[in-house]
Amino acid sequence: MWSNGDVQPEISGSTAPDCSGEMQALIDEMRVQDFDSIRFATYRAACKLRFIQKKTNVHLVDIWNMIESFRENGLNAMPIHTQIKTSRIELLLTTIYHNLNKRLVSSQHIDTDKSISLLLSFLLGTYDKQQTGRLTVFSIKIALATICAGKLVDKLRYMFSQISDSSGFLEYDKFTDFLQQVLALTTAVFEAPTFGFSEAAVAQCFLKDQRVTLNNFLDVFMSDPCPPCVMWLPLLHRMASVEHVYHPVVCDACQVRSFTGFRYKCQRCTNYQLCQNCFWRGRTSQNHSNEHEMKEYSSYKSPTKQLAHSIHKSLQCIPTANTKPPPLFAERPQRPLELQNIVPATPTTLRRAPPDPIPDWPSSPVLLPGQVANGAALDDEHKLIARYSAKLSGRADYPLGNGRDRSINHPVDERSLIARLEEENSHMMREISRLESQTLSDDGQLTGLRERKSQLEEKMFVMQQKRRDLMMQLEQLMTQLNAPGAVSYPSASMSQIPESLAGVGSKVSSAFRAGSLPASATNLQGDLLHAADQITTNMGEFLRELDQAQDQDVPASVPNGHYQGPI
Repeated sequence: MWSNGDVQPEISGSTAPDCSGEMQALIDEMRVQDFDSIRFATYRAACKLRFIQKKTNVHLVDIWNMIESFRENGLNAMPIHTQIKTSRIELLLTTIYHNLNKRLVSSQHIDTDKSISLLLSFLLGTYDKQQTGRLTVFSIKIALATICAGKLVDKLRYMFSQISDSSGFLEYDKFTDFLQQVLALTTAVFEAPTFGFSEAAVAQCFLKDQRVTLNNFLDVFMSDPCPPCVMWLPLLHRMASVEHVYHPVVCDACQVRSFTGFRYKCQRCTNYQLCQNCFWRGRTSQNHSNEHEMKEYSSYKSPTKQLAHSIHKSLQCIPTANTKPPPLFAERPQRPLELQNIVPATPTTLRRAPPDPIPDWPSSPVLLPGQVANGAALDDEHKLIARYSAKLSGRADYPLGNGRDRSINHPVDERSLIARLEEENSHMMREISRLESQTLSDDGQLTGLRERKSQLEEKMFVMQQKRRDLMMQLEQLMTQLNAPGAVSYPSASMSQIPESLAGVGSKVSSAFRAGSLPASATNLQGDLLHAADQITTNMGEFLRELDQAQDQDVPASVPNGHYQGPI
């Protein structure tokens, strides 16, 4: 927490840092842009503040990041009229710009020191007229929330949270101070004659005894037209939105072939169009006059799209209004954000832990974002921040009870969670080991089947060779037996007779001679035929067994059922 010395009012004898030189340099650079030549005070004030936005790079920071920076530096816990030192303001600006560089890519990083120096000098030159070196928390919040980026409705909601009571109604004194702080920005850019603070400016918005809610506040400031003292505020946001809108048309005053920003078209002259710089400064050409009515365009449509749009409008039975009403919000203040619903749970929490029950909201008044109340509300906010930190650190939950319950229950939950995780880990390791062993056994069976197949193929090849040799020998024997006049056979041919025919000798020729055959010759002839039949039968049985073995090996070698062909 910050020390009490940082938030006490200014004491005599203190000196403020000299930022007048940087403020003067910023004003001189703004004058070079020739904004004073713009005819309309509303556009002139908006252009000057837009220049300050871009020069200090605050247009890159949206309202939500600005509010988060307020929280990080403890401004939301301080009373709004507390004065803080320049060093504290510089620390706040350092947080804003350093967080901005974290969100930007490295090639788009900004010079934080220069931006901090320029914005600090502008804030001191705007609100520290007495050069005390201190600013109030309220003026810093309103100034930064006004000139930062973001939607106008979000900015107005945050500003209303700073000037409303716990019941959700506007406090007139705080609203007067708020309007004074906002109009101090236009006064700093020399637009006080038109947009300076006065009691009449406050009366233009609300009556003193009027009960104003958030919806009433938004209706007044976002209406068209809005109160004259703040007409530059919605225009500032419109200028930021159309800054890069491209119009591929020729400006009839400066003859530029294309331009960006607003485009203005005369309602009397035929197809007479001007860019924003020429219209704002009153430049004309041909027969056009500045007294002619002009229509402002923030986008470009080709003639074909314009014709289609006109036909579509003409065919509509009931014309629809172009302007949408502002969104309506609850009459009572909004409750603080429940960070548990925003932070994603860890994968372990999603798998194991049941969803946390959503607690009932208390019946006491709740606050808008950024609003400060009593110590109980601050305690609730601290508990939400602690719960948010617990989610980021990976813990499943963060008990909102006292410290004793937190010290007792939470370690027990952690130990049970660790035990479950270790059990799951051991189960997964066992499953992995089982799958690896199964894979190795399948590979061994497959290798054995391949070896068995190769052995059977080699054995089949040898048996086929023997069968061919036996058939050739049998054919030679039959040829010799059937040859006429064959009496004897060379010893070489008789030596090639198989073992089953050995010992027959010269009885083979006499066994197949024409005429009467003795009983021994008849027996020899039967033996030869029986031997040939046995050879054929054995070879057939061997081939059938070999085919059956192959049919049994193929399914066994492919246990998963996805056989793709021979191995």
